[in-house]
Amino acid sequence: MKIYLNKSILRKGFTVSLMVVLSACQISRSPAPTIAPDVFYTQAAATIMFYLSQTIQPKPSQTPIPSTTSLIPSVTPISGLAAPALETASLTRSAPPAFPSATSIIIDPSTAHGCYNATFISDVTIQYSPIFIPGSHFTKTWKILNSGSCDWSRNIQIIFAGGDRFGADSTVIDQKVAAGEMANISLNMIAPQMTGLVTSTWQLATETGKPFGPVLSVVINLLENPDATLAMGCLNSALIKDVTIPPGTEVTPGANFTKTWRLKNTGSCTWTKNFKITHIGDETFGVIAGLIGQAVAPGNNIEISLDMTAPGSPGIFSSAWQLATDDNRLFGQLFAFSIVVR
Repeated sequence: MKIYLNKSILRKGFTVSLMVVLSACQISRSPAPTIAPDVFYTQAAATIMFYLSQTIQPKPSQTPIPSTTSLIPSVTPISGLAAPALETASLTRSAPPAFPSATSIIIDPSTAHGCYNATFISDVTIQYSPIFIPGSHFTKTWKILNSGSCDWSRNIQIIFAGGDRFGADSTVIDQKVAAGEMANISLNMIAPQMTGLVTSTWQLATETGKPFGPVLSVVINLLENPDATLAMGCLNSALIKDVTIPPGTEVTPGANFTKTWRLKNTGSCTWTKNFKITHIGDETFGVIAGLIGQAVAPGNNIEISLDMTAPGSPGIFSSAWQLATDDNRLFGQLFAFSIVVR
């Protein structure tokens, strides 16, 4: 005989069986608040139907989660603003953009005037407070960066700021310098009739005379006695003789000549072959420096020569030189001479 069972009866039987199992599981736990039987049956049935539906319905495929870097846009720090804090372990803050120069350059906004600003880069000439004889001519050159946002016209000025003028006057730079570019700015000067360390300070200014940028300085050491020497530790030197081209020698415009000095090592240290004689003031005559080319022990002499070219116009021209170590530390006597071009 066939027996037909109603599906609802089977479901209720299954529900009751499950209730018994669940009740057994709750024996070891702390007693829960009393719930009405009809509410309990309804909750149990809902729980069974939920798990049955989870086994019947296919589980959707998992969609890959995009990487963190694709969800978070890159952040470019802006000077003066802090980058936002992001709660992502893999994200690192980018370094601020570097200034175009390879060297570390610090721009001082307090020296600006409107969109005009400047930053000192280096002393191109007269770097080490060199020795000068009063009345010597020399050229001071600074390398300057246009660190503002406005281009400089030819009428940007370099104006006197303090100290001794060294015979120079305020003048225009006479060159265009775009924002972010560097330029060499020079002044022709004359050592004053003084002794000791003397300073002259200058500053850039707009076309209307408004100063901007840092104060630019030049310091020279003036000797009362032109034959005096300046020792640098155990290094010292003295001029023995102008072997060629003594002061006042006449040459023709544009003529080539060789200047030779005889010098003595008056210090207590040996000069290496990489020591040099270097230009420190006035005319270069086409050369900046030359190696001495041989070691010179204390007390010994050496003749040092440089090939030079006279200016192309008539006049009286002087030039000042001094010995320097291989790392450009000046020492010893100043060797100055002049020529008459006619």
